[in-house]
Amino acid sequence: MDIWQKHASKVTTDTISRIVPRKTNFISSVNLTNCIGVKDESLQHIAVHCPNLRNLYLNGCNFITDHGIFALARNCGALETVSIPLRNISERALSRLVKNNPGVKKLYAYSIAVTENTIKVISTGCPELEKLIVYEASLEDEQRSYADVLTDQMIRYLASGCRKLRKLTLRYNQVLVTDKSLASLAKRCRKLESFVIDYCDKDGGITDFGVCTIAQLCRNLKCLNISNGVITDVSLIVIADHLPCLEDLSLEFSEITDVGVYALMNRCEKLARLIVHNSDSMETGITDNAACVIANYASDDFRSLGLGFADITDEGLKTICFNVELSFLSINGCSKLTYEGLKSCFCYLDCLWNLDISFTDIVNGDGQLLELGRSLPCLETLDITDCFSVSQESVKLFKEKFPHCKVNM
Repeated sequence: MDIWQKHASKVTTDTISRIVPRKTNFISSVNLTNCIGVKDESLQHIAVHCPNLRNLYLNGCNFITDHGIFALARNCGALETVSIPLRNISERALSRLVKNNPGVKKLYAYSIAVTENTIKVISTGCPELEKLIVYEASLEDEQRSYADVLTDQMIRYLASGCRKLRKLTLRYNQVLVTDKSLASLAKRCRKLESFVIDYCDKDGGITDFGVCTIAQLCRNLKCLNISNGVITDVSLIVIADHLPCLEDLSLEFSEITDVGVYALMNRCEKLARLIVHNSDSMETGITDNAACVIANYASDDFRSLGLGFADITDEGLKTICFNVELSFLSINGCSKLTYEGLKSCFCYLDCLWNLDISFTDIVNGDGQLLELGRSLPCLETLDITDCFSVSQESVKLFKEKFPHCKVNM
């Protein structure tokens, strides 16, 4: 049962009752994505009338609470895919659901529900788990950030009990992990194809050792995203040697230089996305030399590039844009870039969807902002966070002229 998205907002409890009037074993998949009118009563009805349910998608059903999830846990024990990234779901309800569904292979949920206790239940009860996607929850004022933390112990639990993991994304309000847990994950979950972990809040927690261990042991890895670690060119050289099929790499706030970028681009021929943001402490990070390497070695599928706080100049940016067809470009914090340099690239960026110029003074005033909008017709997202030379009036005028483009400030 798959509700068309154009009808999703009209679906109510009565709609569900009419679609599933009686108990049946023939409905194995229910997709209620963005059905904002669906409540606990609807989920309870589905749980009772669809005992053979295998796949359930509830993204955007924000009125569903623990009551609906408990009903699901009581009546459905053969779930394989569960997508419930909902703010009203607690760790208690999610734990009950996964405990009663040991065959779960794919699980999507908010971090506030995926606590250490939940992870422990998953580890002991879901050996078939292949995909775990944890989204960072937006905490209310009364909620404490210490209740939404990722720790080494949680990763170790997953590593010990879920050895079939292929895709793992862990986004929490606080990430307090170290190389020890990454090494444990790499040793036990060698089928990993994607590993994404959010901004690490623990100083010196993740270093080259953790990244290199993952690269050396998880040879099927195609996506690796780790931010704010003590990560140097050593990691990129090891990644280049062991992960030639890597497609997506993001190492934000790292200590990477041109040397590492050369090793990576020279060996990883399938790379389609590269995000490398230098840390503030670096004197010399990524320069025009790396820009030339990217321009010369980028594959035909290379579309996304982020060079945050890099030392590239207008000439380096033009070299990249002339040679690589980009749909995403982040040059946030690149203080050596000017508007004239970016303008010279407009003719090569006609397919650009996303542009991030945060923490720069590249754009000044109404005229330049409007010219940017006119010159990039496909632009859907523009990030100008902390661009103090851009006024509120300029942004207001830009939004009026280009309503299709979302502006982040």
